Amino acid sequence: MLPIKILAIGAGGLQRALTHQFVHILNERNVYNGGIFVGQPRGSEKADAFNSQKGVYHVVTFDLNGIHDIQQITSVVGATTLATEVGREQFYTQTENPLDLILIGVTEAGIAKGELAMDVLDESLHRYYVSHGTDVTLTVINTDNLRNNGDVIRDILINEYPKRTDDYENWLKANVSFLNEMGDRLVPQVYAVPDEIKETAQTQIDASDELITYAEQMPATPFILEDLDNRLRVPFGELDDFGVVVSRESIEPYHDWKLLLVNSVHVPGITHKGFLSGIDFVNEAASHPTYAPHLERLMNGYADIVAADIPIEGKSAHAYTQEFIDRIRKVKDDNARINIIETVKLRERAADIVRSPNYSRSTELFKDDFAYSFATVLRFLTPKTDDYRGITDTGTEYEIRDPDRTIQDTLHGAFGADLPNISNRLDTIFSDASLWSPQTAIPDSALSQNQDFCRRVARYYHELVNGKTCLKVLDMINSMYT
Repeated sequence: MLPIKILAIGAGGLQRALTHQFVHILNERNVYNGGIFVGQPRGSEKADAFNSQKGVYHVVTFDLNGIHDIQQITSVVGATTLATEVGREQFYTQTENPLDLILIGVTEAGIAKGELAMDVLDESLHRYYVSHGTDVTLTVINTDNLRNNGDVIRDILINEYPKRTDDYENWLKANVSFLNEMGDRLVPQVYAVPDEIKETAQTQIDASDELITYAEQMPATPFILEDLDNRLRVPFGELDDFGVVVSRESIEPYHDWKLLLVNSVHVPGITHKGFLSGIDFVNEAASHPTYAPHLERLMNGYADIVAADIPIEGKSAHAYTQEFIDRIRKVKDDNARINIIETVKLRERAADIVRSPNYSRSTELFKDDFAYSFATVLRFLTPKTDDYRGITDTGTEYEIRDPDRTIQDTLHGAFGADLPNISNRLDTIFSDASLWSPQTAIPDSALSQNQDFCRRVARYYHELVNGKTCLKVLDMINSMYT
């Protein structure tokens, strides 16, 4: 049995098809010898499955044409739930092992003081310090794609959690490296995978597996780590044949590209428009005869701005974002899974475009495509009822799950409002710089400083809350430029 050297807070599919799979490959190549102990933050079904299957599960690589590969993964050596005190204590006991790494893989909603995953990370680090003393070092990786995600975790732990002792605080600052990370692989929920793919996979896997993980083929650059202190002991850098990069320099330009040219394809690019239009799956929305050319126009405009603002030598912003559009058209995934924490996603994936000094040089069509895209997310966030439920263009109600209610409260009652009323509501939102800046950063300029953007968004949002569907409004934009 592999010795426990990695703790993982989170049991989701991206972890299983990215970090856990890479650890498995390193073990197979005999360049590492370490196992992962998983803590499932909510519920116990995945932890129970890991334990009953002795950590073994399968990653099925597929697209709409069929299965490309099935790999058995054996890097997980144990698991527990973090939802109970007993389960948490079992997880904390693992800090007695000499660890190389702690992974935290939860969504944006879990990265805040008082959230379970962060509380567990805080306690795990302190237990590790108590067990191993002041000289030991450790690395932490946050695999959620927030900008400067390692810095975000570190700043929350140091600045927002209660100070324990001076010695511990000094150790946390000096001996624990919080690595900024960029991860990229499409891992849809099992229910979105075509039945024929699942049936074929089950036939080929000669065992029961409740943790089968379906994923696209590895993209060209699936994993980038910023290890400024050269402290990472898991040799991910050995996986250069998979495109994995471990950098001794800042990866901020790469992370910006990921957020603005890949993640933006989803939000604000296509998922909200598809969902509001009654299209369940991302690939179908991205291939829709009206939405498809709009999405390509939108992201080409993004690429022009990003290439000017954040150039990376030898890299094409246009090729990078187009590759992702092609990828999402090949893998069946559902829009509803991605439409979570919309405020954070808009901040991370659109605010830089609004503030860019190169925005004014964009084409009029891009400015309208971009404003319309932003407006569709605001339309999605607009409550129809007092209990934060919205309504699609097809009349279906849905829960608005974004925990930050600032935008929703401002937009409540916007259905049927006139344009001056809409403009005032949006001015309140766009003037609040704190909505558009990371929690730990000095607030950037308010989006309201870009009056051209604000006017366009107000026009399209007004149409969207006054009876026009997302498709009708896009048809209106298309007709303006033909």
